[in-house]
Amino acid sequence: MPVGRWLLLLHVVSAMWLASGTFAGAVVRAQTRRALSISEKVFGLHLAWRLMAVFILPGAVAAGLSGVELARRSYGFRPAWVHGSLALYGLMLALTLFYLAPRLSRTRRAGVASLAAGSATPEFQALAGAKLPGILADLNALGIVLLALLMTLRP
Repeated sequence: MPVGRWLLLLHVVSAMWLASGTFAGAVVRAQTRRALSISEKVFGLHLAWRLMAVFILPGAVAAGLSGVELARRSYGFRPAWVHGSLALYGLMLALTLFYLAPRLSRTRRAGVASLAAGSATPEFQALAGAKLPGILADLNALGIVLLALLMTLRP
C-alpha cells in the first residue's frame, strides 16, 4: 500500500480520536457543572483532563500534521478551501494549546486544593463558574464539524 494511503488512514483515525475526545469532553463538562459536591466536580475535572491529555492533544497534533502533509501532497496548498481549513485548524490548535488546556489544568489544581481545604476556595469558584472555557470548547467541537465538511466536500 502506498505511503499516501497510510497517511490518509492515520489522518482519519487521528481525526476520529480528536473528535471523540472533544465530544466526550462536552458531556463531561455538562455533568461536572451539575455536580453537587466538590469531590464530584474534581472527579469530573480529572476526567476532562484525561480526555484532554489522551484524546484531544495527541489527536489534534496527529490529525494536523497528517492533514498538512496530505494537503501538500494532494493539492499543493492551492485551493482556497485548503487555506480556510489550515486557518481554522491553526486557530483551534492555538486555542486548545494556549487557553483551554492550561485553563483546565489550573481549574483542576484549584479543585484539588478546594477538596483538601474541605470547601470551595474563591479561586476554584471563579474558575469553575466561568462560562468562556465551555463556550470556546464547544466552538472547537463546531470547528471539527466544519473541518470534516471541508475535507469531505472539498468545495
